[in-house]
Amino acid sequence: MRMQFKALMVCAFVCLAILSPLFMVKPAAGASQVTLPTITIQADGSVSPADVPIHQSGNTYTFTGNIYGALNIFKSNIVLNGAGYALRGSFSGNSTDIWIVGTGPSPTLAYYTIGVDLANGKVDGVTVENLNIENFSIGAYVWTKNNTVAGNSFSRCIVGLLMSGSNSTITRNYIANNIEGLFFGFNSPSGQFPPDMVVYENAFINNNKQISGCQCKAYNMSETPHDWDNGKVGNYWSDYNCTSSHNGVGDTPYVIDVLDRDLYPLMQNPVKPPAPPQQVSLPVEAIVVAVFVSAALAVAFLAFWRRRGRKTERSEKLESISLTNSEWPLSHLRGT
Repeated sequence: MRMQFKALMVCAFVCLAILSPLFMVKPAAGASQVTLPTITIQADGSVSPADVPIHQSGNTYTFTGNIYGALNIFKSNIVLNGAGYALRGSFSGNSTDIWIVGTGPSPTLAYYTIGVDLANGKVDGVTVENLNIENFSIGAYVWTKNNTVAGNSFSRCIVGLLMSGSNSTITRNYIANNIEGLFFGFNSPSGQFPPDMVVYENAFINNNKQISGCQCKAYNMSETPHDWDNGKVGNYWSDYNCTSSHNGVGDTPYVIDVLDRDLYPLMQNPVKPPAPPQQVSLPVEAIVVAVFVSAALAVAFLAFWRRRGRKTERSEKLESISLTNSEWPLSHLRGT
């Protein structure tokens, strides 16, 4: 009986292991949010609130799930790794949400949100990577120096990425379907484009304006034209119309304005939005087959132990009879 109970327990565990993915609860798609929470990476390295799906390992902060909220960073020299998950905001594309960069926000007309904000002018050396940033007024505001923005997606924002600083690299980002894809507004005394800003292998796709900067004054024609490439490779622009190329690079520059150009525009999109880790899900047919196989194994297991029990019981009876018969002549002799 105890053997049968153990066999049933084995069968139950096998079936639960196979069927458990069917019972995992997933958040409802398209669930509406009323307020926009704020997540903070503090100067001491702690994350607030503590229950957000961000795992800290040293100076690396890795998303373990999608987040609805704005993220402020107060710690320098860290890596923010989205691991393919999303940081989502409340911007719906409604005209009442719109703040036009360059003219400033009107507190009576617009409410604007920033997805990833280096919230302190002293915070630098930050890497933001593998993160999908969606539905903000500004997807990410990186306004200090020595930062890297790589392998992210910026979509459905007023401004996908706003850069203001120096000695930073922007590469392999998917910047699509924003009102303005990439905006530059520099804090240097001259207001000129910093020569140590590198922008290459990004994809600018279907933004109302692919790239722009503060036009608070007329162009300074004494400036050297800004090249939006790394000297060998540029970016992909969905509105680039050149038909001839060499080694995947267009033969004519992509002209942004009188002072901005990409000398090595790419003919093919080099990047895709980052994807989260794949969760294994078995098809229904495979689950049904696995359940039947498990049940058959359990039945065979029970039958085996039942036969073994009967065999053991029969052997014990035969041994008892053998012992009885072997003792009879001795008792007969003692009785004579």
